[in-house]
Amino acid sequence: MRQSIIRQLMAAMPNQFASPLEVLASVTHTSAEDWESLDGPDSGVGVDYWCRHRGTGKEAYLNLDQDHLTISVDGEKLYDAEVPAGTGPVKAHTH
Repeated sequence: MRQSIIRQLMAAMPNQFASPLEVLASVTHTSAEDWESLDGPDSGVGVDYWCRHRGTGKEAYLNLDQDHLTISVDGEKLYDAEVPAGTGPVKAHTH
């Protein structure tokens, strides 16, 4: 289940958030090495990350706005979650 993967990442790194590529890899059941960072447009809200899958060419968009993370791959929202401080539970809405 995607939610438990994010909990595991947060438990392993209680004082920091996993890298965007690590979270993307967990949600898509790939490895961080499968993705390359891209330059992309800035939404003006939070921090934006753009990535491309090396094998398939699919593009991913991640946005971290305060304590909220959204991940979309090829325009399909895969993950939408509040990321609380510390190791508390993650309230996730996967699509």
